[in-house]
Formats: sequence, structure tokens, C-alpha cells
Amino acid sequence: MKKRFLFIATYTLLISLIILSCQKKNDSTAITPTYGTGGNPNPNNQTVTGSTTFTNPATENTSLVVGGSGWSNPTCVSSASLILKGVSGDVSVTLSFLTAPTTGTFAVSANSGQGVCTMMVLNAPNQPAGTVWIGKSGTVIISSNATSINASFTSVVCTQQTFNFPTVSVTGAIGCNQ
Repeated sequence: MKKRFLFIATYTLLISLIILSCQKKNDSTAITPTYGTGGNPNPNNQTVTGSTTFTNPATENTSLVVGGSGWSNPTCVSSASLILKGVSGDVSVTLSFLTAPTTGTFAVSANSGQGVCTMMVLNAPNQPAGTVWIGKSGTVIISSNATSINASFTSVVCTQQTFNFPTVSVTGAIGCNQ
């Protein structure tokens, strides 16, 4: 009887080990995607998690002289124009005001306001094509009359919206006539 009991106990133990080793393991520490109840909405397209590091396409400080030979200034709609623009080839410089500028001095900032204007430079020389530069500091001096608006500025510092360096330093003048 003792041999029979030992045989049944050993047989039961072997069967139990085989069954336990065949069961699928459930690892609760594994990273698994969750898509709600509908499953992966796009099973043939890999999805990326985390953030993307943006790299600055510009690598060096440059300067830009606006006005003079080769620059054109579009005609103002009226002497109360809110925008002054200078264009030379692919390069454009735009000054925007909150209210119609009158003779006086305006600070350059990323946001326009009373006594403040914004400057935007597109395609600055020796910078990557298509890069937009936004004026961060400097002053603009406006002289206006019934038929024209003229703006002059020296050392307006422009940066990209997401990067503070490098910079484009803008000097010159733009204006428009009715």
C-alpha cells in the first residue's frame, strides 16, 4: 500500500508541474498599449510616445539692413495704415501696430500694444530659408503726415519664436505713400 501511495503522489506531483508550466504567464509589469474598447485605431501605423526634440535650423547671428536700393515698400491703403512692409527679393520685413502710428517712438516687442509695435522678418539673409524672425527688443521712430508713413530703426534684435539664439539684428527704414 505504501508503494501505491508513493506512486500516486509522485504521479500527481508530475501532472501538477506539467500543468503549471504550460499556463501562460501574466506579467503585470509589462508595458502594453491601451486603446480603450475599440482596439488600436490604426494597427498598421506605429505610434510614437514621448516628446520630440526640436533642433534649431539657424546656427549664427546675422544682420540685415533694410531700405535703399533693391527694396520696395507696398503702397499704404491710407495714412492710418497699421502695417508697414519692406520687400527685397525673398526677404520681407513687416512692422505691425495696434493703432495707426503717429509721429513718435515705439518699442519693439513680440506682442503689439499701446506705444509698442511688432517686427517680423521672413527669409533673413544667411539664415535658413522660410525661417520667421520676431522682433524682441529695439525702437522704431515713426514720422507721418497726411500722405506717408516712414519708420526708421537701429539694432532691432529678432529671434525665432521657439529659440532665443541666434539672432538677426535689423537696421534701416521702411515706409509707404498713399
